[in-house]
Amino acid sequence: KSDWIATEKIDGTSTTATLRKVNKRKHKFYVCSRNVVFNRPDKKCYYDFNVYTEMAEKYHFEDVLRTIADRYNLEWVTLQGESYGAGVQKRDYSLKDHDFMGFNLIFSDRGRLNSKESAEIMQEFGIPWVPIIDEHFILPDTVEELLEIATDKSAVDGGMREGLVFRSPDGAKSFKAVSNEFLLRYHG
Repeated sequence: KSDWIATEKIDGTSTTATLRKVNKRKHKFYVCSRNVVFNRPDKKCYYDFNVYTEMAEKYHFEDVLRTIADRYNLEWVTLQGESYGAGVQKRDYSLKDHDFMGFNLIFSDRGRLNSKESAEIMQEFGIPWVPIIDEHFILPDTVEELLEIATDKSAVDGGMREGLVFRSPDGAKSFKAVSNEFLLRYHG
């Protein structure tokens, strides 16, 4: 049996930041939701607030990605994560404002890095990473057992955990196990 890196699944809104080199001195920076690129300050958002650009500013995504692109000599680099908190989903993690946790770091030359390496890189820049629950998770025999494991307390605030995300050690494969109890309570 192969092992997986298990991380906590955060109930929020998917937030992506990408930086692409145009030439040696010029870069293009994008902040996106799952379906919208926020390339103009007046671009409409799903919420009454734009949590995507708020997190990009709070954590200086453009500067961080530029530093990473230059350091690793990348054509482009992408950071994906969850923006979460008050008013984002029903599960607000006891926040009165918003926060961000990364879950994918993707390099143009290597693809998606594994969760442990990504967390270490982001730590240098003060960007929170999803909690790593187990670095060597072995899948149980049944889906029922997996869902039972996914149903637990959040490492973020001790409340109900949405579930777990499992990634291969090379970062190439991933899948989710979402708690049925969480779905019934927050999305039922």
